[in-house]
Amino acid sequence: MDDVNALFAAGKVAEGNTLRGQTLAPLSTQLAANLDKIIALKAATAAQAEQDAKDTARTAQLVMVAMALVGIAVAVVLALRIAHTMVRGLGRIEGVAAAASRGDLSQRTDVTSRDETGRAARALDASLAQIGGLMTEVTGTADRVAGAVASLHDSARTVIDQAQGAASAAAHVSGSAQNVSSNVQTVAAGTEEMTASIREIAKNAQDAAGVAASAVTVADQTNATVAKLGESSAEIGQVVKAITSIAEQTNLLALNATIEAARAGEAGKGFAVVANEVKDLAQETAKATEDISHRVEQIQIDTEAAVAAISEISSIIAQINDTQSTIASAVEEQTATTNEMGRNVAEAATGSAEIAHNIGEIAGKAEQSTSTVEAMGGALDELESMSSALRSSVSAFRV
Repeated sequence: MDDVNALFAAGKVAEGNTLRGQTLAPLSTQLAANLDKIIALKAATAAQAEQDAKDTARTAQLVMVAMALVGIAVAVVLALRIAHTMVRGLGRIEGVAAAASRGDLSQRTDVTSRDETGRAARALDASLAQIGGLMTEVTGTADRVAGAVASLHDSARTVIDQAQGAASAAAHVSGSAQNVSSNVQTVAAGTEEMTASIREIAKNAQDAAGVAASAVTVADQTNATVAKLGESSAEIGQVVKAITSIAEQTNLLALNATIEAARAGEAGKGFAVVANEVKDLAQETAKATEDISHRVEQIQIDTEAAVAAISEISSIIAQINDTQSTIASAVEEQTATTNEMGRNVAEAATGSAEIAHNIGEIAGKAEQSTSTVEAMGGALDELESMSSALRSSVSAFRV
Protein backbone atom coordinates (compact mmCIF):
# COMPACT_ATOMS: atom_id res chain seq x y z
CA MET A 1 0.00 0.00 0.00
CA ASP A 2 2.97 2.32 0.47
CA ASP A 3 3.53 2.14 -3.30
CA VAL A 4 -0.18 2.90 -3.95
CA ASN A 5 -0.03 5.87 -1.56
CA ALA A 6 3.11 7.12 -3.25
CA LEU A 7 1.46 6.99 -6.69
CA PHE A 8 -1.61 8.88 -5.49
CA ALA A 9 0.58 11.44 -3.73
CA ALA A 10 2.55 11.88 -6.96
CA GLY A 11 -0.66 12.51 -8.89
CA LYS A 12 -0.52 9.20 -10.79
CA VAL A 13 -4.13 8.21 -10.15
CA ALA A 14 -4.49 5.71 -13.00
CA GLU A 15 -1.31 3.91 -11.99
CA GLY A 16 -2.47 3.92 -8.35
CA ASN A 17 -5.84 2.36 -9.25
CA THR A 18 -4.12 -0.29 -11.35
CA LEU A 19 -1.65 -1.17 -8.57
CA ARG A 20 -4.48 -1.25 -6.00
CA GLY A 21 -6.43 -3.68 -8.16
CA GLN A 22 -3.32 -5.80 -8.59
CA THR A 23 -2.83 -5.81 -4.80
CA LEU A 24 -6.46 -6.74 -3.87
CA ALA A 25 -6.94 -9.38 -6.61
CA PRO A 26 -4.37 -11.85 -5.17
CA LEU A 27 -5.97 -11.53 -1.71
CA SER A 28 -9.44 -12.42 -3.10
CA THR A 29 -7.99 -15.32 -5.04
CA GLN A 30 -6.14 -16.50 -1.93
CA LEU A 31 -9.37 -16.32 0.14
CA ALA A 32 -11.29 -18.46 -2.38
CA ALA A 33 -8.43 -20.95 -2.56
CA ASN A 34 -8.33 -21.22 1.26
CA LEU A 35 -12.10 -21.96 1.37
CA ASP A 36 -11.76 -24.67 -1.29
CA LYS A 37 -8.83 -26.13 0.61
CA ILE A 38 -10.81 -26.20 3.86
CA ILE A 39 -13.75 -28.05 2.24
CA ALA A 40 -11.42 -30.55 0.54
CA LEU A 41 -9.52 -31.18 3.79
CA LYS A 42 -12.73 -31.82 5.74
CA ALA A 43 -14.02 -34.22 3.10
CA ALA A 44 -10.73 -36.09 3.15
CA THR A 45 -10.81 -36.18 6.95
CA ALA A 46 -14.35 -37.62 6.99
CA ALA A 47 -13.42 -40.27 4.44
CA GLN A 48 -10.33 -41.18 6.42
CA ALA A 49 -12.36 -41.43 9.64
CA GLU A 50 -14.85 -43.75 7.94
CA GLN A 51 -12.05 -45.97 6.66
CA ASP A 52 -10.49 -46.10 10.13
CA ALA A 53 -13.85 -47.19 11.58
CA LYS A 54 -14.14 -50.00 9.03
CA ASP A 55 -10.60 -51.21 9.73
CA THR A 56 -11.27 -51.19 13.45
CA ALA A 57 -14.45 -53.20 12.97
CA ARG A 58 -12.72 -55.85 10.87
CA THR A 59 -9.90 -56.21 13.39
CA ALA A 60 -12.29 -56.46 16.31
CA GLN A 61 -14.30 -59.21 14.60
CA LEU A 62 -11.16 -61.34 14.40
CA VAL A 63 -10.58 -61.03 18.16
CA MET A 64 -14.02 -61.32 19.67
CA VAL A 65 -17.54 -60.20 19.04
CA ALA A 66 -17.78 -58.21 22.25
CA MET A 67 -14.66 -56.24 21.52
CA ALA A 68 -15.96 -55.64 18.00
CA LEU A 69 -19.16 -54.14 19.36
CA VAL A 70 -17.20 -51.92 21.76
CA GLY A 71 -14.85 -50.83 18.98
CA ILE A 72 -17.73 -50.03 16.66
CA ALA A 73 -19.39 -47.99 19.38
CA VAL A 74 -16.18 -46.06 20.11
CA ALA A 75 -15.61 -45.46 16.40
CA VAL A 76 -19.14 -44.20 15.96
CA VAL A 77 -18.77 -41.82 18.92
CA LEU A 78 -15.43 -40.50 17.64
CA ALA A 79 -16.81 -40.10 14.15
CA LEU A 80 -19.77 -38.17 15.48
CA ARG A 81 -17.52 -35.87 17.56
CA ILE A 82 -15.15 -35.27 14.65
CA ALA A 83 -18.04 -34.65 12.30
CA HIS A 84 -19.63 -32.28 14.81
CA THR A 85 -16.37 -30.34 15.22
CA MET A 86 -15.80 -30.18 11.47
CA VAL A 87 -19.35 -29.11 10.72
CA ARG A 88 -19.27 -26.41 13.41
CA GLY A 89 -15.89 -25.05 12.19
CA LEU A 90 -16.99 -25.14 8.57
CA GLY A 91 -20.20 -23.38 9.53
CA ARG A 92 -18.25 -20.57 11.19
CA ILE A 93 -15.98 -20.29 8.16
CA GLU A 94 -18.97 -20.22 5.80
CA GLY A 95 -20.65 -17.50 7.87
CA VAL A 96 -17.57 -15.29 7.98
CA ALA A 97 -16.99 -15.77 4.24
CA ALA A 98 -20.61 -14.84 3.50
CA ALA A 99 -20.28 -11.70 5.64
CA ALA A 100 -17.08 -10.79 3.80
CA SER A 101 -18.84 -11.17 0.46
CA ARG A 102 -21.42 -8.63 1.68
CA GLY A 103 -18.65 -6.15 2.56
CA ASP A 104 -18.47 -6.89 6.32
CA LEU A 105 -14.78 -7.55 7.03
CA SER A 106 -15.13 -7.26 10.83
CA GLN A 107 -16.41 -10.84 11.41
CA ARG A 108 -13.99 -13.58 12.67
CA THR A 109 -14.35 -17.38 12.85
CA ASP A 110 -12.96 -17.67 16.43
CA VAL A 111 -12.11 -21.35 15.73
CA THR A 112 -9.31 -22.49 18.09
CA SER A 113 -8.91 -26.16 17.12
CA ARG A 114 -5.49 -27.38 15.98
CA ASP A 115 -6.70 -29.49 13.05
CA GLU A 116 -6.94 -28.51 9.39
CA THR A 117 -10.22 -26.69 10.00
CA GLY A 118 -8.62 -24.54 12.72
CA ARG A 119 -5.61 -23.72 10.55
CA ALA A 120 -7.85 -22.81 7.62
CA ALA A 121 -10.06 -20.67 9.90
CA ARG A 122 -7.04 -18.82 11.29
CA ALA A 123 -5.74 -18.26 7.76
CA LEU A 124 -9.16 -16.82 6.82
CA ASP A 125 -9.11 -14.53 9.89
CA ALA A 126 -5.59 -13.35 9.01
CA SER A 127 -6.63 -12.67 5.41
CA LEU A 128 -9.67 -10.67 6.52
CA ALA A 129 -7.53 -8.69 8.98
CA GLN A 130 -5.04 -7.95 6.21
CA ILE A 131 -7.80 -6.87 3.82
CA GLY A 132 -9.34 -4.70 6.56
CA GLY A 133 -6.00 -3.04 7.19
CA LEU A 134 -5.63 -2.52 3.46
CA MET A 135 -9.04 -0.85 3.29
CA THR A 136 -8.13 1.38 6.23
CA GLU A 137 -4.92 2.36 4.49
CA VAL A 138 -6.81 3.05 1.27
CA THR A 139 -9.21 5.34 3.15
CA GLY A 140 -6.32 7.16 4.80
CA THR A 141 -4.54 7.44 1.48
CA ALA A 142 -7.62 8.91 -0.16
CA ASP A 143 -7.90 11.49 2.63
CA ARG A 144 -4.21 12.36 2.30
CA VAL A 145 -4.56 12.67 -1.48
CA ALA A 146 -7.46 15.07 -1.01
CA GLY A 147 -5.39 17.15 1.41
CA ALA A 148 -2.41 17.05 -0.93
CA VAL A 149 -4.56 18.23 -3.83
CA ALA A 150 -5.72 21.23 -1.81
CA SER A 151 -2.14 21.98 -0.83
CA LEU A 152 -1.01 21.63 -4.45
CA HIS A 153 -3.62 24.17 -5.52
CA ASP A 154 -2.09 26.69 -3.09
CA SER A 155 1.44 25.72 -4.14
CA ALA A 156 0.57 26.15 -7.81
CA ARG A 157 -0.62 29.70 -7.15
CA THR A 158 2.58 30.41 -5.24
CA VAL A 159 4.72 28.96 -8.06
CA ILE A 160 2.98 31.20 -10.59
CA ASP A 161 3.66 34.28 -8.47
CA GLN A 162 7.30 33.26 -7.93
CA ALA A 163 7.84 32.53 -11.63
CA GLN A 164 6.56 35.96 -12.54
CA GLY A 165 8.87 37.52 -9.94
CA ALA A 166 11.81 35.46 -11.24
CA ALA A 167 11.22 36.68 -14.78
CA SER A 168 11.22 40.27 -13.52
CA ALA A 169 14.42 39.80 -11.52
CA ALA A 170 16.26 38.00 -14.33
CA ALA A 171 16.84 41.22 -16.29
CA HIS A 172 18.38 42.91 -13.26
CA VAL A 173 20.60 39.88 -12.54
CA SER A 174 21.84 39.87 -16.14
CA GLY A 175 23.21 43.42 -15.76
CA SER A 176 24.83 42.51 -12.44
CA ALA A 177 26.48 39.48 -14.06
CA GLN A 178 28.26 41.75 -16.55
CA ASN A 179 29.69 43.81 -13.67
CA VAL A 180 30.80 40.60 -11.97
CA SER A 181 32.62 39.55 -15.16
CA SER A 182 34.62 42.80 -15.17
CA ASN A 183 35.52 42.45 -11.48
CA VAL A 184 36.56 38.82 -11.91
CA GLN A 185 38.96 39.75 -14.70
CA THR A 186 40.60 42.31 -12.37
CA VAL A 187 40.95 39.63 -9.68
CA ALA A 188 42.54 37.27 -12.23
CA ALA A 189 45.27 39.84 -12.98
CA GLY A 190 45.97 40.29 -9.26
CA THR A 191 46.14 36.52 -8.80
CA GLU A 192 48.87 36.22 -11.43
CA GLU A 193 50.97 38.84 -9.62
CA MET A 194 50.49 37.05 -6.29
CA THR A 195 51.56 33.77 -7.92
CA ALA A 196 54.86 35.35 -9.04
CA SER A 197 55.53 36.65 -5.50
CA ILE A 198 54.85 33.25 -3.96
CA ARG A 199 57.27 31.60 -6.41
CA GLU A 200 60.01 34.02 -5.28
CA ILE A 201 59.27 33.19 -1.64
CA ALA A 202 59.47 29.48 -2.45
CA LYS A 203 62.91 29.95 -4.05
CA ASN A 204 64.22 31.86 -1.00
CA ALA A 205 62.83 29.20 1.35
CA GLN A 206 64.58 26.46 -0.62
CA ASP A 207 67.89 28.39 -0.49
CA ALA A 208 67.52 28.83 3.28
CA ALA A 209 66.82 25.12 3.66
CA GLY A 210 70.04 24.35 1.75
CA VAL A 211 72.08 26.65 4.03
CA ALA A 212 70.54 25.04 7.12
CA ALA A 213 71.39 21.58 5.80
CA SER A 214 75.03 22.66 5.26
CA ALA A 215 75.13 24.07 8.80
CA VAL A 216 73.90 20.75 10.16
CA THR A 217 76.70 18.94 8.32
CA VAL A 218 79.38 21.34 9.64
CA ALA A 219 78.00 21.07 13.18
CA ASP A 220 78.13 17.29 12.98
CA GLN A 221 81.76 17.42 11.80
CA THR A 222 82.69 19.89 14.59
CA ASN A 223 80.99 17.69 17.13
CA ALA A 224 83.01 14.70 15.92
CA THR A 225 86.28 16.74 16.13
CA VAL A 226 85.55 17.93 19.67
CA ALA A 227 84.64 14.39 20.67
CA LYS A 228 88.02 13.21 19.37
CA LEU A 229 89.65 16.04 21.38
CA GLY A 230 87.94 14.70 24.49
CA GLU A 231 89.25 11.23 23.71
CA SER A 232 92.78 12.62 23.23
CA SER A 233 92.64 14.52 26.53
CA ALA A 234 91.56 11.31 28.23
CA GLU A 235 94.57 9.54 26.72
CA ILE A 236 96.84 12.39 27.91
CA GLY A 237 95.38 11.94 31.38
CA GLN A 238 96.36 8.28 31.30
CA VAL A 239 99.93 9.22 30.25
CA VAL A 240 100.13 11.83 33.03
CA LYS A 241 99.01 9.19 35.51
CA ALA A 242 101.83 6.93 34.30
CA ILE A 243 104.38 9.77 34.61
CA THR A 244 103.10 10.57 38.11
CA SER A 245 103.53 6.94 39.11
CA ILE A 246 107.09 6.92 37.72
CA ALA A 247 107.92 10.16 39.57
CA GLU A 248 106.61 8.71 42.82
CA GLN A 249 108.74 5.61 42.35
CA THR A 250 111.78 7.77 41.44
CA ASN A 251 111.25 9.87 44.57
CA LEU A 252 111.05 6.71 46.65
CA LEU A 253 114.28 5.38 45.08
CA ALA A 254 116.03 8.73 45.70
CA LEU A 255 114.94 8.61 49.34
CA ASN A 256 116.30 5.09 49.68
CA ALA A 257 119.56 6.18 47.98
CA THR A 258 119.90 9.09 50.45
CA ILE A 259 119.45 6.71 53.36
CA GLU A 260 122.04 4.33 51.96
CA ALA A 261 124.47 7.24 51.31
CA ALA A 262 124.08 8.37 54.91
CA ARG A 263 124.96 4.90 56.07
CA ALA A 264 128.08 4.92 53.85
CA GLY A 265 129.41 8.04 55.59
CA GLU A 266 132.07 10.08 53.80
CA ALA A 267 132.18 7.66 50.91
CA GLY A 268 128.52 8.21 50.13
CA LYS A 269 128.42 12.03 50.24
CA GLY A 270 128.69 12.43 46.48
CA PHE A 271 126.05 9.83 45.92
CA ALA A 272 123.84 11.58 48.49
CA VAL A 273 124.08 14.84 46.55
CA VAL A 274 123.02 13.09 43.36
CA ALA A 275 120.19 11.32 45.18
CA ASN A 276 118.94 14.64 46.57
CA GLU A 277 118.93 16.16 43.10
CA VAL A 278 117.06 13.15 41.71
CA LYS A 279 114.56 13.47 44.56
CA ASP A 280 114.12 17.17 43.82
CA LEU A 281 113.59 16.42 40.12
CA ALA A 282 111.08 13.69 40.99
CA GLN A 283 109.16 16.12 43.21
CA GLU A 284 109.19 18.78 40.49
CA THR A 285 108.00 16.15 38.00
CA ALA A 286 105.19 15.16 40.36
CA LYS A 287 104.13 18.80 40.74
CA ALA A 288 104.27 19.32 36.97
CA THR A 289 102.29 16.16 36.24
CA GLU A 290 99.71 17.14 38.88
CA ASP A 291 99.33 20.54 37.21
CA ILE A 292 99.03 18.83 33.82
CA SER A 293 96.45 16.45 35.27
CA HIS A 294 94.34 19.39 36.54
CA ARG A 295 94.59 21.09 33.16
CA VAL A 296 93.65 17.88 31.34
CA GLU A 297 90.62 17.48 33.62
CA GLN A 298 89.61 21.05 32.86
CA ILE A 299 90.07 20.34 29.13
CA GLN A 300 87.83 17.28 29.47
CA ILE A 301 85.17 19.33 31.28
CA ASP A 302 85.36 22.05 28.64
CA THR A 303 85.27 19.42 25.89
CA GLU A 304 82.13 17.84 27.33
CA ALA A 305 80.52 21.28 27.58
CA ALA A 306 81.53 22.02 23.99
CA VAL A 307 80.09 18.68 22.81
CA ALA A 308 76.81 19.43 24.60
CA ALA A 309 76.71 22.96 23.16
CA ILE A 310 77.44 21.72 19.65
CA SER A 311 74.76 19.03 20.02
CA GLU A 312 72.27 21.69 21.07
CA ILE A 313 73.34 23.87 18.14
CA SER A 314 72.91 20.89 15.81
CA SER A 315 69.44 20.29 17.24
CA ILE A 316 68.49 23.95 16.77
CA ILE A 317 69.84 23.95 13.21
CA ALA A 318 67.92 20.75 12.52
CA GLN A 319 64.77 22.43 13.82
CA ILE A 320 65.52 25.41 11.59
CA ASN A 321 65.98 23.02 8.68
CA ASP A 322 62.66 21.32 9.46
CA THR A 323 60.98 24.71 9.74
CA GLN A 324 62.44 25.80 6.42
CA SER A 325 61.26 22.55 4.85
CA THR A 326 57.79 23.10 6.30
CA ILE A 327 57.79 26.65 4.97
CA ALA A 328 58.94 25.45 1.56
CA SER A 329 56.23 22.78 1.54
CA ALA A 330 53.58 25.28 2.64
CA VAL A 331 54.70 27.77 0.01
CA GLU A 332 54.60 25.04 -2.61
CA GLU A 333 51.07 24.13 -1.55
CA GLN A 334 50.13 27.81 -1.56
CA THR A 335 51.59 28.10 -5.05
CA ALA A 336 49.43 25.21 -6.21
CA THR A 337 46.42 26.74 -4.45
CA THR A 338 47.08 30.12 -6.05
CA ASN A 339 47.46 28.53 -9.47
CA GLU A 340 44.19 26.69 -8.94
CA MET A 341 42.57 29.92 -7.77
CA GLY A 342 43.87 31.65 -10.89
CA ARG A 343 42.35 28.96 -13.06
CA ASN A 344 39.08 29.15 -11.14
CA VAL A 345 38.99 32.94 -11.46
CA ALA A 346 39.64 32.66 -15.18
CA GLU A 347 36.85 30.11 -15.47
CA ALA A 348 34.62 32.39 -13.40
CA ALA A 349 35.35 35.24 -15.80
CA THR A 350 34.29 33.01 -18.66
CA GLY A 351 31.30 31.66 -16.74
CA SER A 352 30.00 35.10 -15.73
CA ALA A 353 29.27 35.88 -19.37
CA GLU A 354 27.43 32.59 -19.64
CA ILE A 355 25.46 33.50 -16.52
CA ALA A 356 24.03 36.57 -18.20
CA HIS A 357 22.94 34.42 -21.13
CA ASN A 358 21.51 31.73 -18.86
CA ILE A 359 19.57 34.31 -16.85
CA GLY A 360 17.75 35.29 -20.03
CA GLU A 361 16.87 31.65 -20.63
CA ILE A 362 15.69 31.37 -17.02
CA ALA A 363 13.25 34.21 -17.62
CA GLY A 364 11.81 32.31 -20.58
CA LYS A 365 11.64 29.09 -18.54
CA ALA A 366 9.81 30.96 -15.76
CA GLU A 367 7.12 32.03 -18.22
CA GLN A 368 6.82 28.46 -19.46
CA SER A 369 6.55 27.24 -15.85
CA THR A 370 3.66 29.62 -15.28
CA SER A 371 1.76 28.10 -18.21
CA THR A 372 2.57 24.56 -17.06
CA VAL A 373 1.38 25.18 -13.50
CA GLU A 374 -1.88 26.68 -14.76
CA ALA A 375 -2.44 23.56 -16.86
CA MET A 376 -1.67 21.42 -13.80
CA GLY A 377 -4.68 22.95 -12.01
CA GLY A 378 -7.07 21.00 -14.25
CA ALA A 379 -5.28 17.74 -13.48
CA LEU A 380 -5.52 18.48 -9.75
CA ASP A 381 -9.28 18.95 -10.05
CA GLU A 382 -9.59 15.57 -11.75
CA LEU A 383 -7.40 13.96 -9.06
CA GLU A 384 -9.63 15.41 -6.34
CA SER A 385 -12.72 13.88 -8.01
CA MET A 386 -11.03 10.48 -8.23
CA SER A 387 -10.05 10.68 -4.55
CA SER A 388 -13.68 11.33 -3.57
CA ALA A 389 -14.82 8.36 -5.68
CA LEU A 390 -12.21 6.14 -4.01
CA ARG A 391 -13.41 7.10 -0.52
CA SER A 392 -16.99 6.32 -1.53
CA SER A 393 -16.00 2.86 -2.82
CA VAL A 394 -14.05 1.94 0.30
CA SER A 395 -16.80 3.18 2.65
CA ALA A 396 -18.98 0.29 1.42
CA PHE A 397 -16.79 -2.10 3.44
CA ARG A 398 -17.19 -2.49 7.19
CA VAL A 399 -13.79 -2.94 8.89
